[in-house]
Amino acid sequence: MQEDIIRSVLAGQDTLALLPTGGGKSICFQVPAMARDGICVVVSPLIALMKDQVERLRSRGIRAEAVYAGMSHQEIDQTLDNCVYGPVKFLYVSPERLLTEMFRVRVAKMKVNLLAIDEAHCLSQWGYDFRPPYLQIAELRELVPNVPVIALTATATKQVRQDIVEKLHFRANYKVFQQSFARPNLSYSALQTEDKLRRLLEVIRGVGADKTSIVYARTRRQTEETASFLQKHQLAAAAYHAGLPAELRHRTQQDWMQNRTRIIVATNAFGMGIDKPDVRLVAHLEAPDSLEAYYQEAGRAGRDEKYAFAVLLVGPHDAGDLRRRTEQAHPPLDTVRRVYQALANFSRTAVGGGELVAFDFDIQPFAETYRVKPLDVHNSLRTLERAGFVQVNEAVTTPARVHIPIDHNDLYRFQVANAQHDKLIKSLLRMNGGEIFAGFQTISENSLATHLRLSVVDVRKMLLFLHRSGIIHYQPRHDSPQALFTTPRFDADKLPLDQPRLKAARELALQKTEAVISYAAGGRCRQQLLLEYFGEENAPACAICDYCLARKKQHAAPPALPLREQLVALVKAQPQTPREVLTHFVPSQAAAVTELIRELVDLGELRYTDEGLLYK
Repeated sequence: MQEDIIRSVLAGQDTLALLPTGGGKSICFQVPAMARDGICVVVSPLIALMKDQVERLRSRGIRAEAVYAGMSHQEIDQTLDNCVYGPVKFLYVSPERLLTEMFRVRVAKMKVNLLAIDEAHCLSQWGYDFRPPYLQIAELRELVPNVPVIALTATATKQVRQDIVEKLHFRANYKVFQQSFARPNLSYSALQTEDKLRRLLEVIRGVGADKTSIVYARTRRQTEETASFLQKHQLAAAAYHAGLPAELRHRTQQDWMQNRTRIIVATNAFGMGIDKPDVRLVAHLEAPDSLEAYYQEAGRAGRDEKYAFAVLLVGPHDAGDLRRRTEQAHPPLDTVRRVYQALANFSRTAVGGGELVAFDFDIQPFAETYRVKPLDVHNSLRTLERAGFVQVNEAVTTPARVHIPIDHNDLYRFQVANAQHDKLIKSLLRMNGGEIFAGFQTISENSLATHLRLSVVDVRKMLLFLHRSGIIHYQPRHDSPQALFTTPRFDADKLPLDQPRLKAARELALQKTEAVISYAAGGRCRQQLLLEYFGEENAPACAICDYCLARKKQHAAPPALPLREQLVALVKAQPQTPREVLTHFVPSQAAAVTELIRELVDLGELRYTDEGLLYK
């Protein structure tokens, strides 16, 4: 299907591509963009995803740039200039930047060969992650007429697909390519339990403690408590969330990517853009807010097309808790206005100012300072994001960057007159060469400090002095969450909140919640339930989800008694690991014994000790 999509784009047709998570969406726009002269503009909502894509392209020798919240005016200006006059092939841009005057003027000068819209479901108010700035893409098309558009998403219902086509003003000869949402190698389960941690432990051991796993938790605290629980049971687990220091987040992710840590327990921010095909298990301690989100997160398992598991753990009170969370996610408008005003006070933003000016923002101290419950802050900010007034970005590590905007002669004169800064300037030139005059270059403040035999603090002070003197443009290292106003700041009392649209959003969220609850309750093949939600009717049963396996057992002949009795006798005489059990059987029996172990554990006839040993 990827080849057909690429041919459609090369033929100049507007194209909607619906590919499952891990289905190779980026190839569908990168290949045709490389085959044509000019630059491809890619709209993407997530900074971390943009940075990851840019780094991958650069590692292959392909010029790519990105423009997003948190960059300085000078850096955006320089980046866009590079795209107009330099050999840049891909420009990634966050949607709120599309219609700034600076971007409009520059994009009209670029030789744009393709517009690629990633996460295109964000265009639709019927989607699970509607982002109003995406609606500006239609106006972007007017600035680059006759340029084809490719919209890509992994999760879109029939209603969302139609909305994307309309909002992007697709031309009459547009093409839609939809790969089935079915994942034949992925076994979906929703397991009812009153002890989620104990059940999670059993699931991980059943899949294999040495296998790569992701466990999704709803809160930062839950990630840490769950990781600690797994560690106490001798499992190589680690917590990951935005509240951790940037270096620890990076190290944790790398340890997991390189299999030093086998299990990562994370909030849902983890996983976007991470290419690890050998994930055997994705487990959810809490149900996400929508089946779109669940499908995308669960779909990170088994990208290598080998057998994998997606397990949702369901407690007796989960349905009620999920309904309550959905109601809380749409707070009273008075609360929303109060948080908006507090955000203005926090950022010291006057009425009419602050548009697209990012500032560091952490919910916990903000909530304490302005005496608002953290949950009310979070939900109010989400409401303001959906309404198009603010944007909050997770912590993304951005290394320090430097650009020298003056010519060589002026720089030399400054060095002669300011000998105390000569060594630092020479080090910058030696490490970055002439490219530092052409645009921003990544630098290591630690490496500079080591080379100059100074402290990092002193190096930063010197860089700031050079910045204020106009000798360099310096962007310090940054790894904090940020927020920004996406419009000029309003008086909170006059904030034009669209009440009918907010009410419709609440009703839609409640519908999506009920769909999740129905999925968790089951009564049918899990994969069929997911496929019907996405508009695939009459799909066959998957035969590998928990529901299908249970039905198969009901209608199957009882297992061979000698094998069953032999297995039970073995572990009754001496508890042992499943791997040790298999050594007592011939290789041809391995699959049957493995399935029998799983069946007997599910029935409660065999159990695991804390050390992972089977016993009767």
